[in-house]
Amino acid sequence: MNRARNKCQTIIVILILFIGNCSLAQQDSTKIFFTSSVGLLVPASAFAKSYQQSLALNSGIEYGLKRNFFLQFVLDFNAVKYSQQIKDKNSNYLFQNTNSSVLLAGFNFGKNIAIVSSKKCSFSPYLGIGYANIGEPRLTVDVTKGIISQTVTRMQGIYSKAGTRILYNTNSKLLQTLYLDSSYWLSNVRVQESTAQAWSFLIGTRIGF
Repeated sequence: MNRARNKCQTIIVILILFIGNCSLAQQDSTKIFFTSSVGLLVPASAFAKSYQQSLALNSGIEYGLKRNFFLQFVLDFNAVKYSQQIKDKNSNYLFQNTNSSVLLAGFNFGKNIAIVSSKKCSFSPYLGIGYANIGEPRLTVDVTKGIISQTVTRMQGIYSKAGTRILYNTNSKLLQTLYLDSSYWLSNVRVQESTAQAWSFLIGTRIGF
């Protein structure tokens, strides 16, 4: 737990210093982009015992800053398969093979770096921080009434993230920019005696307006 908290705090400190060294007041342009992507959420470490690989959906608003830096607000919705590993004190059962969700909302700060002089291809390393909301389903059995019901406990915390994306600028007015995104996030939320953490692999589009 302490190791996970230290990793999370380290990424947060780096992100704050990174932003502090860049002027957000001056900009090369006022371009704003809408980003949308789909892919996979791959839980890591002991977190993967309870939460399985699943569909990941991401959308965001990106704001271009000076010297190709950017600030991006992102929303992530992940529909996951859940299997309880540790019995509750008041239950003799494990609730497995059910559905839950992992929700993330936060900010990414990074830089677009051109790979070729034409700027058709670029990559964007970034750091992020935000709010995490993770659902943990439970099954309640009322023997006297003969009723089985499901409840979901929502656990909240913060997360930190590090990632990169590779972008390709197309000639299409509809798609504009295609990108591949890979990131790793770590939260202070504890589920089934494990720290919530996962990889995300996404493919998406970025449209300026």
